[in-house]
Amino acid sequence: MFSKKNILICPLDWGIGHATRCVPIIKILTELNQSVIIAADGAPLALLEKAFPSLDFIRFPGFRPHYSKTNSQVSEVIKQIPGIVKSIKADHVFLEKIVTQTKANAVISDNRYGAYSNKVESVFITHQLHVQTPKILSAFKPLLDIINKHIIKKYSSCWIPDFMDDINLSGSLSRPAFKEIKTSYIGPLSRFSALNIENDSEKIDLLIILSGPEPQRTLLENILLEQLKYLQLKTTFLRGLPNGDSLPKPIKNVGFFNHASDIKIASLIKNADFIVARAGYSTIMDLVALGKSATLIPTPGQTEQEYLAQHLSAKKRFNFMAQNDVDLSKITEKETESVVFEPFSNTITELHLRQWLNDL
Repeated sequence: MFSKKNILICPLDWGIGHATRCVPIIKILTELNQSVIIAADGAPLALLEKAFPSLDFIRFPGFRPHYSKTNSQVSEVIKQIPGIVKSIKADHVFLEKIVTQTKANAVISDNRYGAYSNKVESVFITHQLHVQTPKILSAFKPLLDIINKHIIKKYSSCWIPDFMDDINLSGSLSRPAFKEIKTSYIGPLSRFSALNIENDSEKIDLLIILSGPEPQRTLLENILLEQLKYLQLKTTFLRGLPNGDSLPKPIKNVGFFNHASDIKIASLIKNADFIVARAGYSTIMDLVALGKSATLIPTPGQTEQEYLAQHLSAKKRFNFMAQNDVDLSKITEKETESVVFEPFSNTITELHLRQWLNDL
């Protein structure tokens, strides 16, 4: 049995995906009798507080990026670079304070670049070692790799939530690994991989899983709602709003959830004939964990999502549709041609965490 350690977990708060993929890590660590403290903010904080009400939480305020309503985010991102750099530095200062406050023995940061400590073991979780760029900025890709490597080197090690072999999900986003950084492929991370799901939910024609930043989340929701008015499809919307307290106006045959329990979400996924979702990596891992495919609609301008959707579509794992081309009638007029991955468990991740705790 491992000695009890204080493990500080810090997910990035740009959407809920970084929080949901921390769920299996938190579960495994608590099952191994470790003391887990969660430092988060916004929707990730709300989600994890509901999932783990008995754990200790610290509000970890961070930078809130702004996104354009257009299909390109380049100018918007460039304008925010000074704020992002300032936020990384502020995160590091704040993190060191809470490491001292909580007497943490280690830190696990999910994509929060400044959440590393110079005092204790610090782990960085990411599936994106190699940043994707728009074609117009492709000449800067080597420089971005250098910057990314420089930041990740501040951590003791890097964990990539993916398989090592050819059935990997993230493709060239996480390959090759940086030789200068201690890197481990710890298997995909999904909150659903350890759940015992029964097909007890009523069958539905279409499940729509929304996520990601505003205003693009709402723009896609409105596009889909408008199309559903003219289709006779029994549909459920998972709106991806853990803090939401209001729902859209009722539409015949359409149900809405701002958020739902893991069991409910997994059951809806298992019982849906067709699924439409953003191409966020955490969403993809959740679908694969349940052996389901989907039509992926990348958030416009998010080059990582655009790459993932195209990469997995080319591998015949998922279907791909651009937001400007969304047509629900085409998505549901025939069976998906995708061949999904086999569902996975958390075995690889648990073995890795056991070894990590043993070495800590």
